[in-house]
Amino acid sequence: MVNVTPFGVARPKGGWHRGGQDLASSAGHAGGLADKFARLPLHHRFAWVGSLVSLGGMIAIGSFVSQSIETGVVRNSAISSAVYMESFIAPLSQELAGARNLSPDTIAHLQDLLDQPPLSEQILSAKIWREDGFIAFATDSALIGRKFEAGDDLERAWAGDLNATFDELDSPENQHEQKFGVPLLEVYNPIHSIVTGEVIAVAEFYLNGTELHRDLLTARWRAWSLVAFVTVVTFAALFGIVRSGSRTIAAQTDALAVRLDDLARISAQNTHLRKRVQTASRGAAETHERYMRRISAELHDGPAQALALASLRLDALMRRSNVSQEDGEARTLRTTLGEALRDVRDLCRGLTLPQLEGRSIVETLEAAVSAHERRTGTTLGRFYGESDFTGEPVPHPILICIYRFVQEGLMNAYRHAPDSKVTVSYHTSDDRMTVSVTDTGPGFDVSAPSEGLGLSGLRERVESIGGEFDISSQPHGGTRLRFTLPRDIYA
Repeated sequence: MVNVTPFGVARPKGGWHRGGQDLASSAGHAGGLADKFARLPLHHRFAWVGSLVSLGGMIAIGSFVSQSIETGVVRNSAISSAVYMESFIAPLSQELAGARNLSPDTIAHLQDLLDQPPLSEQILSAKIWREDGFIAFATDSALIGRKFEAGDDLERAWAGDLNATFDELDSPENQHEQKFGVPLLEVYNPIHSIVTGEVIAVAEFYLNGTELHRDLLTARWRAWSLVAFVTVVTFAALFGIVRSGSRTIAAQTDALAVRLDDLARISAQNTHLRKRVQTASRGAAETHERYMRRISAELHDGPAQALALASLRLDALMRRSNVSQEDGEARTLRTTLGEALRDVRDLCRGLTLPQLEGRSIVETLEAAVSAHERRTGTTLGRFYGESDFTGEPVPHPILICIYRFVQEGLMNAYRHAPDSKVTVSYHTSDDRMTVSVTDTGPGFDVSAPSEGLGLSGLRERVESIGGEFDISSQPHGGTRLRFTLPRDIYA
């Protein structure tokens, strides 16, 4: 039972909820069948789809061929019968060109012709129609003078088209023909005026179609058998080809799956080894920095102290020996000792890193920039991004690498582009962090061999912890050093 809404839509009693569940269940069931079908082997899918397509094609071709055979045979039979019939009936029907009815003598003459061989052997019943559905003559004399609604076949005959069909005899004017109990071939033949050539009447006659109907059934059976045989053979041949290809694909898929498993295992091993190498590189970086700190301490406590003591003893010796402070050789010696002491102290400061443990990336960048500004007396541009990626502590070896990268990049810019504008930038995205040192100096040809060890050492340091090192420069176009580190390494 359904209720009709104001908009004329049938609504199930009880609302839409249950129907929605049924629709969702049907959709899920259809999706499950589609998934199952997609997992079938290729030749099984071809068997299902190909059988449906072949069956549809067989039905379409068989129907077309059968219909074509029936149409051709029926039309040929109708033409031969119509030509034979017209030779008898047409001359007697010419009075309809000027009259509505046939004369009683003509009707009697027509009846005699149809009752005697050879027409009686072929034609079981006949009618002569006027254009308005009026019957001027009929084998069943009770129909003469009556009017009936004209059918499509009769209308086509009035248009000059000869047509024939196996009639189902369900019209009111076919009660006489229904008594024969055999298949009847109904033929509509236009009758033309001998003088003007116009259609003046339509002769409808019924032929005994028993033998023709049997021949058509035999022709249909042969046509369907041939179409079915060709379809089955074609499908079997294609199925064999697809099955062979499916087996080849399945074998290749299995081999590929084995190779992919091997590749995945090797990739996992490489990933594990890469992480071990990166861990070892971080440890080596920390060890290296400890040795650098120790060397710095040794230089500070050894040669630096010795040079400072030598400078003091030189002053004392000059006072005892009454050597003037303006003495050229003494001034040269004092200047040389002072320069050596400053060089050793600068070397100590370069080897020693500030305390980076627990600092953020921005704090490390600020420490490197500030140290360079103090050492060189310059002022740099800064473009810092987020203060940290996740707020979690950054591993100490990563901070060391960032500090050394900025330190080396700024020193290269100071040496090779002292009058340019230098900028340190830092940016983070969803999956990586980028630190850049950019100057507006003269630049250089990146493809040319490098004479120093600074950039190559910097590249090795960055890549040893899993980062990417990139140099962008061109003559008179400035230089940019970029250090990129994936998130999973430092976050």
